[in-house]
Amino acid sequence: MRIAVGQLWQETNTFNRNATSWSDFEAMGIAEGADVVGRFGATGELSGFLAEFKKAQPKAEYVGLSRFACWPWGPIDKAAWKKIKDSFVSQLNAAGAVDAVYLTLHGAVCAQDEPDVTGALLELVRKHVGPKVPIVGSLDLHANITKRMIDNSDALAGYHACPHIDGVETGARAAKAMLWQLESKQKPKTFVRKLPMITAAESHNTFTGLPSGLYTRLKQLEREKDVLTAGLYMAMPWFDCPDLGWTFTLTTKGDTERYSELLDTLAEDAWTLRHEMERVERVAPANIVKQALLVGGKPVVVGDGADATNSGAPGDSTVLLKEFLNQSIPNGALTFMVDPDAVAEAYAVGLDRPFDAYVGGKLSEYSPPLRVQGRVTKLFDVKWVLSGHICNNLPIDMGRGALVRSKDVTILLCERSGPGSSPKLYQSAGLDPKLFKIVVAKSPAGFRADYGPFAAEILLADCPGCAAPHWKSLKFEHVNRPLFPLDDVHHLPVSWCWKR
Repeated sequence: MRIAVGQLWQETNTFNRNATSWSDFEAMGIAEGADVVGRFGATGELSGFLAEFKKAQPKAEYVGLSRFACWPWGPIDKAAWKKIKDSFVSQLNAAGAVDAVYLTLHGAVCAQDEPDVTGALLELVRKHVGPKVPIVGSLDLHANITKRMIDNSDALAGYHACPHIDGVETGARAAKAMLWQLESKQKPKTFVRKLPMITAAESHNTFTGLPSGLYTRLKQLEREKDVLTAGLYMAMPWFDCPDLGWTFTLTTKGDTERYSELLDTLAEDAWTLRHEMERVERVAPANIVKQALLVGGKPVVVGDGADATNSGAPGDSTVLLKEFLNQSIPNGALTFMVDPDAVAEAYAVGLDRPFDAYVGGKLSEYSPPLRVQGRVTKLFDVKWVLSGHICNNLPIDMGRGALVRSKDVTILLCERSGPGSSPKLYQSAGLDPKLFKIVVAKSPAGFRADYGPFAAEILLADCPGCAAPHWKSLKFEHVNRPLFPLDDVHHLPVSWCWKR
């Protein structure tokens, strides 16, 4: 038995004006052929898929296709998207006949000339392998499900957890769906319900948040013998592309009216949550330090969702940094900034030398560059391995880095974007976030998985940025309308919301 495996993982923020280039994928490791499993078989969903499949089919052969991953950023540029497609075509041709295909995907990805990269890739693979070969994919729960994705796959398995700590389990669920198809030689049935809503990412917690009950019911459904996968995709909201909205999927071994009715009920129940999920308590930047200093203990972790590198923002906002530099902060504040020019300046002046340069505000239009005067305390390569929220055993390379100390603030400057949700970013520089009064996580919600166990308090900052939940200030041009909360939508159904 020959199983082809591949990956295309990126989350696109269409409001980030900086395009994702080929070099962004190179920074996280491009692999083709045998290297897909050889280099990355122990990471995330792919590791879960392989482990589960090997238990059932120990003699199966795994044929690597292509592996592309890069940190969330702007739309993929035309040249990079073409090279990605060409790579998959080349590797599919080299693979020969296969019995099934597994793709580990994100599901909210667009290119400058393709609004539905995930659907386009599934379509490309389907055209190559034909209608009878099972194609199974795994997705982030912020995927934006399209008809093209459903039409060109046999089963999709999405995360059930936000923060995303179930990648390995999701890959295993995808393997089980594929194994049933191969063993039974049957095609499953997928039911779909699309809802005209997007909601604040801070409210997407599936453990204690409002949607937790919905995910509990999905997991209960998956324990039924006739259900292969059950998913709720709350959508990447900063994704100005057609079909944007929440989506339920249910893939079963047979076509029964009961499952269609169950999905209708789940969709109605999700719809009733929309207003409450938009009610998120955020703190104005001018009040962040004052409120943090009222907290006993440390650290106070501040989620800067508007500049979340985890949500595809540039990570170069100076809004909070300005507040930190203007106030006294016992035990100090710790933050990071994506700014290759500032890194170059730090290397030019050298270790333990005075630093005087404009930092941040160059990649986005939401805050101006800020003059920072201080001292370079460390120069190093920002390389580490991410485990926790989003992925396990994932090599991270954020380029050259520099630590700059200015007043009570320590700034980690990076050449490239990377996980804003993990304390391991700071630890890679030899820093212990537990020792600081204030620590910035550039993430709206997922950072709670890694910071929550030791944070004295968590605050959510209300800053401007291309990942801010101020929907009506963002220029949505390509989404289907009406769409809550951009529009007043009172009742279902809405004409553009397709179902299956």
